[in-house]
Amino acid sequence: MKLVFKFLALTSALFFLGSCEDVVQIKLDEGSKLYVIDAFVNNIPGKQTIKVVTNDSYFSNREAPPVIGASVILKDLTLDKQFVFADAGNGNYEYNPTGLDTLCRIGHQYQLNVTLDGVTYTSLSTQKRTAVIDSISAEYQDGDSGFGPAQKPYYLCGLWAKDKVDNNTDYYWVKTYRNDTLFSGPADINICIDGTGGAVTDAELDSTYFTPPATFLGFKQYYSGNTCKAEIHSISRDTYYFFVQAIAQINNGGLFATTPENVKTNIVTPAEAKTKAIGWFNMATVVSKKITIP
Repeated sequence: MKLVFKFLALTSALFFLGSCEDVVQIKLDEGSKLYVIDAFVNNIPGKQTIKVVTNDSYFSNREAPPVIGASVILKDLTLDKQFVFADAGNGNYEYNPTGLDTLCRIGHQYQLNVTLDGVTYTSLSTQKRTAVIDSISAEYQDGDSGFGPAQKPYYLCGLWAKDKVDNNTDYYWVKTYRNDTLFSGPADINICIDGTGGAVTDAELDSTYFTPPATFLGFKQYYSGNTCKAEIHSISRDTYYFFVQAIAQINNGGLFATTPENVKTNIVTPAEAKTKAIGWFNMATVVSKKITIP
């Protein structure tokens, strides 16, 4: 969730940026108050967290102010069942299924309701299937590239995963961990369509292997005794393009930078609301694999 929240913080900032014709501006407008909702829920057993905060000044270095006292309810519309997320008092709203149970089911449609000051903000998401991970490989590198001083020998890990080939296009977010720490920089976003760069159709086999660059796991270096873990999260088509746009805005700079634009949101603000809500809601199915480097 940390990485997603960085995107949502960018989203709130971009709502206050636009084209500027004046050369000199003495005072920057702070912009209107916004609610920012980070609701990436998955089927991994254990506590699920939805984060609700307000935006802060664009140049502020502090944490976004948390929203306390909201009502956060996730509804499984397919089963007509709801899950109430408890306020942890720090902007986090939590639900902890018992044992190995999970509130997520493939093919089910879910509705997120976040109520603040009598106004309910909503969003819909359908849980998608994920891929199959066969293994993670580790390839030894002696550290001698032939240019400059030799480095300490290391390993590069590769993902061997299969996508189901049929008329349904699948969108994936591949997360990579070293020693259970998620790589969470903007350059670490690894998303793909059907495990490749686009939809796969008319394949001769029932499933096809993922292809680079998704399989390279960010070209991260691992050393003997490290662990490498990869997770494949199913995401919706709209979520995939949310990431595409967010990455483009994060990397938007330099001589040929374009005018910043508002990153999309799938949180619906009712017409009568005085405060707009932005952010993103996605329900994910997750498969994972971990190895220890020899």
